[in-house]
Amino acid sequence: MRGAPGRDRKVLTRSVGSAEAWRDTKVGMWAWLLQRVAALGLVAVIVAHLKDPFARPVQMALLALVLLHGLLGARAILLDFGLPARWHRLLFLLALLAGAAAFAAFWRWRWF
Repeated sequence: MRGAPGRDRKVLTRSVGSAEAWRDTKVGMWAWLLQRVAALGLVAVIVAHLKDPFARPVQMALLALVLLHGLLGARAILLDFGLPARWHRLLFLLALLAGAAAFAAFWRWRWF
């Protein structure tokens, strides 16, 4: 036996500069949580959309949640592919602003 039980277990750590470092940030946590809430909201809105597909509030919620969930997912993919962790705040803000701009543009074009 090599030492006391549990002492020779390896502890996995990651360095600050690793590709997964963004997951420990406050913005990364809020982006993750917001994306999960959007996914749960999408389930509820899709059920409401199936019952009444022409209700404007349901269409509005569906568009907003799809944009939010998709853009936050794209943010996570970009960070997983190795963008520097220092970009996490900028990408979070860009995802929110791009979602708001796309929502406003589409809603204005679609509903006059």
